[in-house]
Amino acid sequence: MNTPYTPSDGIISALKRRLTRFAARKPIDCAQDRFVVSFSFDDFPRSAATTGAKILENYGWRGTYYASAGFENTSNHLGDLFTPQDISALIARGHEIGCHTENHIDCAINAPVVIEREIRRNQKYLRTLGAPACPASFAFPYGEVSPRAKDLLGQHYANLRGVRAGINRRYADAHQLNAVPIEGTLEDRDTALSFVDGLKSGPGWLIFYTHDVRDTPSQWGCTPELLNAVCAAVKEAGCDVQTVGDAFSSLTEVKQAA
Repeated sequence: MNTPYTPSDGIISALKRRLTRFAARKPIDCAQDRFVVSFSFDDFPRSAATTGAKILENYGWRGTYYASAGFENTSNHLGDLFTPQDISALIARGHEIGCHTENHIDCAINAPVVIEREIRRNQKYLRTLGAPACPASFAFPYGEVSPRAKDLLGQHYANLRGVRAGINRRYADAHQLNAVPIEGTLEDRDTALSFVDGLKSGPGWLIFYTHDVRDTPSQWGCTPELLNAVCAAVKEAGCDVQTVGDAFSSLTEVKQAA
């Protein structure tokens, strides 16, 4: 896939997306007197595995990398995508490997049987590189999903992440977690930093996502300077930074203990 895929648009599609947010929910209370932040990378380009990981590690943090096995050793509008060595190295350094579908298909328009085949193949291949047998985290390719897909994917993963911008708080949906993009250059920092400021107003879980991390990023990526600026703001705010899988586990453990 060397050109960006564009999901269906229009009033009908917008209505379906809105209705899906209220369907097949898995409630999770993320407002537990904690201010949690996770950094994640979609697809994922080699620049995220190298430059992006190094920036997080400089702060002592680890990220979540959502992988589509079909992207391995390829290049597209995001630059060069991950290699098997990238995944093995990330795992060795404590980062989380999450899942997309094998070929990054749109989960809103594909049949459940197709989606299940894709995720099983993706999991099987990632296991050969050292990923967990039962990965905890999944992100919908393009952020697209249907109620049936939420139901199905929720049987295979502990948490499912979307792309609707927002902080996950008391009435969050673990089958479609909110996430905030980090995109552009340092001049575009206000959007991401506004959510860091928003987290200060009350406990919750803020998940960031981006794609490539390079000096001339794609439309969906960011510069190293922007990612570093967001990290600096998160550190200054005193937030607890965890991978998506670890954050989900800690939030559900606190809820169960209560």
